[in-house]
Amino acid sequence: MKLRALIFAATLAGLLLPAHAQRGIEPVHYFNLINCLARTPNGYTSSKPVGAKVVTGGSYTTEASRQYSKKDRPRKVIRIKITDGAYKPSFYEEFQSTRDFNNELPDGYYSGYKIAGCSVHERYNSRRREGTLRGVVEGRFIVEITGYDMDPAELVSWWQRVNIPMLAALH
Repeated sequence: MKLRALIFAATLAGLLLPAHAQRGIEPVHYFNLINCLARTPNGYTSSKPVGAKVVTGGSYTTEASRQYSKKDRPRKVIRIKITDGAYKPSFYEEFQSTRDFNNELPDGYYSGYKIAGCSVHERYNSRRREGTLRGVVEGRFIVEITGYDMDPAELVSWWQRVNIPMLAALH
């Protein structure tokens, strides 16, 4: 029975991925991902963007990241990371369910919804004033925004600073 369920899940995962993903493709170069990171807004400083090719088990992913800090509030830090998993199923498991949900927790919440057609999962801790917003663009690129010393609405505003149209065009 477990084997049948595993075969069904693998088949379903294959059906949910675009046709070209099933053939296997290479991740885009991390320089392309760096260009999609948010520009430094007024009132913030930012680190130099970092890119990497990450090799695991004979295949690889690419990623780019950058950290932003509020000039007048140094504890207010935002980290943005973009990863191209080139449709490797293990990278996208959390986004297989596209339904909206909202789970209230004693010190915050965990919810799933869509922003401009992209499935996102948001977790926020109100006691610590920190949260993470993870979303998938074009079923391929994972954008992760982590913020410290901030309000929950700011996670979405930082998502909107990422160049999502440019990222989608890399698809």
